[in-house]
Amino acid sequence: MTDAAKKILVDTADLGVVDLSRFQAVMEQQSRQWRVQLDQQLASAVAAMTPVFPRISIPPMVELDRVSKVLGKQLVELTGFNDRLRRAFEPVIEPLTAGFAFDELWRDQWRDLFTSINRLVRDLYPENIREALPRLRELQMLEVLLIDEGIPLMWVPGPQTVNALLDAPDAAARRRLIGQRWKGIVADCEAVLGTVDHPRLQEGRDFALGAAAALRDGHTAAAQALAANLLDSMLQKHFDNATRVELTRNDFKAKGIKFKLDEYRVTMALTFAPVWHAHAKYFPKNGDPIPRVFGRHPSAHGVSRTQYSRVNTVYALMLVTSVIKFFDVEMA
Repeated sequence: MTDAAKKILVDTADLGVVDLSRFQAVMEQQSRQWRVQLDQQLASAVAAMTPVFPRISIPPMVELDRVSKVLGKQLVELTGFNDRLRRAFEPVIEPLTAGFAFDELWRDQWRDLFTSINRLVRDLYPENIREALPRLRELQMLEVLLIDEGIPLMWVPGPQTVNALLDAPDAAARRRLIGQRWKGIVADCEAVLGTVDHPRLQEGRDFALGAAAALRDGHTAAAQALAANLLDSMLQKHFDNATRVELTRNDFKAKGIKFKLDEYRVTMALTFAPVWHAHAKYFPKNGDPIPRVFGRHPSAHGVSRTQYSRVNTVYALMLVTSVIKFFDVEMA
């Protein structure tokens, strides 16, 4: 590589992103023929990505560690990008790995870069949903499950239940499935809570385990009340007021506004979308009927056989487990 080319890459490294025209200039110094082909493939790739990933950019390929960190900071702000990203850039990588004539170093860096991206993307999601992600995207079920139905997916339930939820034909079937698998889901929650080791979360973890034990022993009402109040306590304790209000302000009934997954980084979006659902507005003084689905407000202000049920307790336990584990990961 020429000194001029090295200087361009080094100068842009501190910026975290690189303008594609300057990127092409570096490539031109390596091989005019390669530049033409790469331009065509990159244009196709960027066009494919633009509708969903308008904020992503290509960092300089000088240090792969730096590349991973820079991409990581950008990618964690996005959701649903892994398969689209890979498909978009496959035409770029294919000629490089098919013996196209250019510097061997560049081929290795491209290959290692995308290996790093795939590893980084995979690590963004907990193990229980990693294998189901392609189906979640293909079926466009993330918004349906998380926002419309309030079903937690981060860390719990286990992968078999996640796949079964995707096989279920509608919301009613998914709710029945959660009710039928309640013992296994309780065990999933206990297993995840057992991995929470941050000192500031031990008290909350123990209360969550207490809710799980109460549910297993048949004390459904006590378990739901504890899980619902613990959920509120965790949000109050570990978020500032503005963030807590933003994540739980559910104005869907009045304004038709849904939780926006793409406004948050991946783990926060997927963890707190169902929490948002559980905070649907409920005003007994206005004559609002007590909802049958789990809700934070009716659990406190609409205590009844309508709101308190075993399946709602399972929802509450999954929610508080996801939130506690989220804070455990963040604090680590």
